Amino acid sequence: MPASYHSGRRFEWPVRSVLESYSWVAIRARSSKPLDLIALKDGKILLTECKHNTRISSERIDYLKRLAGKDDAKPTLAVKKKYEKSMIFIEMDAGGEVDIEEV
Repeated sequence: MPASYHSGRRFEWPVRSVLESYSWVAIRARSSKPLDLIALKDGKILLTECKHNTRISSERIDYLKRLAGKDDAKPTLAVKKKYEKSMIFIEMDAGGEVDIEEV
């Protein structure tokens, strides 16, 4: 496996922990297929891709949006803030930062 895969996989665990700290049930998809994390809470679904930066292909965004549309889920991107240990969540449909506590 490439180093980027291992680095990305290590980032998925803290993202999962953050989601769980806000009462989401977060499930990590094996080998990140078809996405990194699926989170469930009060009938809501987040489909989350975890990245160290905001670089994600338009094809991948389109794929996640189509996948989310099937179940009225929210496609999100969890991004590690540069030079910090914190992260942000970006809603792919709206294109802006989302507060996981308020979703």
